[in-house]
Amino acid sequence: MSDNTTTRILAIQRVVACASPSGWRDAFVVSVADGVVELATFGGAVELVTTDAPVAVGEPVAYHPVAEVIALGQEWYPAR
Repeated sequence: MSDNTTTRILAIQRVVACASPSGWRDAFVVSVADGVVELATFGGAVELVTTDAPVAVGEPVAYHPVAEVIALGQEWYPAR
């Protein structure tokens, strides 16, 4: 995840995510309800994040837990 086309995240989130590319986790969206998204990572973890990312159940995303960012295609969104 090196280039992104969004300005939805804070500059510090962008710096952290770009400085630690190994921190990204591939995941699928398990559920979406009232801005809370449940993610299942390929490593077997389940994460609950609050985000305004326009995700749908079953959609693949990338998640950076340290930077608190979710990537949907080339768009990055805050995910806390």
